[in-house]
Amino acid sequence: MFEIHSLRIGELYIPQAGKMHRDPVHVWLVTDGKQHILVDSGMTDIKRVEEMLKVTGWGGGHAHIRRGLAEHGLTPDDIGHVVLTHMHFDHADNTDLFPNATVVVQKSELFHAIDPTPSHRPFFKGHIMAELLGRKRPKGLRLEDGDFELTEGFRVLHVPSHTPGMQVPVVTTARGRAALVSDLGDHYKYWYPADPRATDKPTRFLGDTFMAGPIRSESERDWIAAMRRVMDNSDIVVPAHDFRIPMHMPADWWAIPESTEGDLCFAPIEETVPADALRA
Repeated sequence: MFEIHSLRIGELYIPQAGKMHRDPVHVWLVTDGKQHILVDSGMTDIKRVEEMLKVTGWGGGHAHIRRGLAEHGLTPDDIGHVVLTHMHFDHADNTDLFPNATVVVQKSELFHAIDPTPSHRPFFKGHIMAELLGRKRPKGLRLEDGDFELTEGFRVLHVPSHTPGMQVPVVTTARGRAALVSDLGDHYKYWYPADPRATDKPTRFLGDTFMAGPIRSESERDWIAAMRRVMDNSDIVVPAHDFRIPMHMPADWWAIPESTEGDLCFAPIEETVPADALRA
């Protein structure tokens, strides 16, 4: 059975409605002790992110991924596969750190990165595309076209929504199936929009459905259908940019947080950034 470890490799600070919105950036180590799979590869170091997009934060880059893996006794050389949920800058950088890995991405995502929906243009970066295209196939790069099973207990669903090539790994653990949903609802509020445990602004009329995110290539109906499909094929969802996700599954296991108390998206930065956070 697999274990899943959420590795927080940094944060982005995004101005929003007169406040500073904090987005934690995660990658996920999926391991059974023999196979070591990384889901997403995060963002580059924050100085370069600031140069590209004029947003600040902390972390990112090779150093933070190395540190996260080292906490589990691993190095980048131990990673056999890197599964990219999509190719936005905060999910698909740093693949050059994994010389022994096969990077797995949907073919439709690669095409979309070349000619993206106009509103997505800032989120795709040429150096990420160049690194992927420079990897030798089939060992270095694997292009998929739809659902597939990477290995027993690791199924991937193709769910066009946030991007055309969005893919969600569903990982079987000793306590059930965890869907690493990435930006298909990157916060619990999108999955449980009427539940006060998920959001401090519950929307009652959405009690029987989900809420689509604001950045999308597909229609709202397609997005919600994708969320339903993931829910029907998993036991819990793990959003990409919520501070309250389980960090070590299956030891940590919940479908929804107990409250909004741990949601730090608008918390003062100085009080909650780890004191030992490496700053690029």
